[in-house]
Amino acid sequence: MKVLERLSETSGVDAWALVGEDGFVLEAYRRPGVEVGDLFGGLATSVLASARAVAEELGRGPLEEVMVEYPEGPVLLVPLKGGAVLMLLLDQVASLGRVRLALKRVLPEVMEALP
Repeated sequence: MKVLERLSETSGVDAWALVGEDGFVLEAYRRPGVEVGDLFGGLATSVLASARAVAEELGRGPLEEVMVEYPEGPVLLVPLKGGAVLMLLLDQVASLGRVRLALKRVLPEVMEALP
């Protein structure tokens, strides 16, 4: 999906993956030297499912995004239509604002392109 390539150009994005509802990676990008495990697509859908269950239990409305912080940088999980998930690995917490702005710009086109 060409629109996702713009995320690759966003400073602070180390990797991204478009993951299907079944956990299989549909498209992905990673900067040279960034290691990503083989199971991260399935893990993304599992984490998102757990976060949805928490949101439902708390009555906080629909899930918009999940962020998990790690010493090597945060991970963002964004639910898309059809059960797809956009997973982004960032280099550091300081990149969150810039990356969220880039997401806001590309998500409408991503949603339109999904079946």
